[in-house]
Amino acid sequence: MNSIRFWPVAALSAASLLGLAACSPAGQPYEPPPPAPEAPPPPAAESTPVEAAAAPGAPEAVADLEEAHDHDEGHAGEPHVHGGGDLAITREDDFLTVTLDAPLANFGLAENKAPQEKKAETYASGIATAIGPTTCEETERSVDTRINGEHGAMTISVVLRCKKIDRVEGIRINLFDMYPGFHHVDAIYLGPNGEQIAKELTPTDTEIDFD
Repeated sequence: MNSIRFWPVAALSAASLLGLAACSPAGQPYEPPPPAPEAPPPPAAESTPVEAAAAPGAPEAVADLEEAHDHDEGHAGEPHVHGGGDLAITREDDFLTVTLDAPLANFGLAENKAPQEKKAETYASGIATAIGPTTCEETERSVDTRINGEHGAMTISVVLRCKKIDRVEGIRINLFDMYPGFHHVDAIYLGPNGEQIAKELTPTDTEIDFD
């Protein structure tokens, strides 16, 4: 029967050291390997100008960014370009609706004082004419004015009813002759079947075709 002999702890430690020494170069004492070098810390992330401006202690930079943003878009965040305007034309059943949005200055009006309702409606008269072998008559008009600080604008909506609307080939905009303050108008036509036609109108090109 085999027997198990328990070696003293001191004897086992001595035997281990002798084994390590045997693996070392002759005549040199054993030395433990040097510790592995620590990995360098990751570089600090660079902050963007907006983040730097938003950091504590930079309230003046935040104010400068907000002021520049407001200046780019116009007063109170609303785009405001003198001489320009936005026009939308929609068709539904026998009706064409022409909606114009433009600064008051384009109509020769003061921007810090909106015209009264009755006077404002006169600026909707005759702004658009249907093109084609049919007859269209104005059935409704509405005008909305607004003032934002020193900037004023007006939204005009005119509804035309056409006897044979399928014969309407397009719309002629008369704004440039009526109000020289208009230099260009961004127009879009939205048809009954989802058609969309966009065009920039100018004093020398005043018509938008539906085909």
